[in-house]
Amino acid sequence: LEDVFESFDPEPLGSASVAQVHRAKLKGGQEVAVKVQRPNIEPQLLNDVSVIKEFCSKLREVFPVDYYIVFSELEEQLREEFDFCKEADSMERIAGALQKGGRRAPVLVPRSVPGLVCRQVLCMEFVPGVPLSRLEQELEKQGLSTRKDSMMAQTFGKKLLTSLSDAFAIMIFEEGFFHADPHPGNVFVTTDGNVALIDFGQMKRISYKFRRELAEMVLHIADSQDTQQDYDAMARLGERMGLKFSETAHRNCP
Repeated sequence: LEDVFESFDPEPLGSASVAQVHRAKLKGGQEVAVKVQRPNIEPQLLNDVSVIKEFCSKLREVFPVDYYIVFSELEEQLREEFDFCKEADSMERIAGALQKGGRRAPVLVPRSVPGLVCRQVLCMEFVPGVPLSRLEQELEKQGLSTRKDSMMAQTFGKKLLTSLSDAFAIMIFEEGFFHADPHPGNVFVTTDGNVALIDFGQMKRISYKFRRELAEMVLHIADSQDTQQDYDAMARLGERMGLKFSETAHRNCP
């Protein structure tokens, strides 16, 4: 560690089932976050999922949802999430997409540090700030109002919604490649009041055809006058997109 880092905090900033993140400083002074995979976690988790899949395969006719398919997809997602090189590539791709054509990125995406990424360790730019899940407590510590009807809350709420909406519109409709786990712990509010996205271990891809159909559906919903003709058009488009409606669905869903 001393060959690469000037300092390395042994206490993690955060931890999850797959990895934990430490704050550190590189030789030269750059502050970074270092994501370290837990020892032997890959075979342990994949074995657990395999056992659950086997159990679900015996009960496919019992539950209303085919959980075998659900856990098969989870298994495939986990295999990608264990490879931090893929996560680094995803961060670079999304960061580049958000700034394409010289536009200002609606959210900050940390970049990986070249030469300090491998399958089980990811060194990236440090994002100063707090996760959205802890923002209210942090504001209260500073003596700031967290009332939902306060001017500050409303102004920031609009900025947060605009930033995330713009970012995901670019990821989904332009790239067809997007962050698939944007829970409040992965959305950061930086010290200068901007929005950042972290943890690009779970990503999803959608085809150009599906993106176009999804855009059509969004426009249908936005322009809908709640007529039967509107409902029929959306139902037909939903079927084209691969949606299947249950027998108990509303009459406007064939």
